[in-house]
Amino acid sequence: MKRTLSILILALLSSLAVAQNAAAANQAVISFSAPTTYTDGTPITAALSYGVWQGLSGAVKTKVATITTTTSTITTGLLSGKTYCWQVDASDGAQTSALSNEACKTFAPPVPSTVTITVQ
Repeated sequence: MKRTLSILILALLSSLAVAQNAAAANQAVISFSAPTTYTDGTPITAALSYGVWQGLSGAVKTKVATITTTTSTITTGLLSGKTYCWQVDASDGAQTSALSNEACKTFAPPVPSTVTITVQ
């Protein structure tokens, strides 16, 4: 009997850190809950790897990371004013799950630290 691997991402974006000093320094910490059973309820005993997919809202996503020893990763170089979305898949070596639910975040432009007004 072939088992189907399913991944339920409970909190894809459990933490999101944004550096405000420059658009190129914007970062997202992507973390998720690992599946423990196949869709038929059988426990997963194989080592899993996870693919992290990223793209702008409404655009095609590309795989930006493959992780094997953790359930989190950091993506960098995100641009201010853009909305990014992420999804995750899981693989047991024999099969790969469908993509998880999508989580999106809009990166606001940095706020200036000081404003100078000159009155003439």
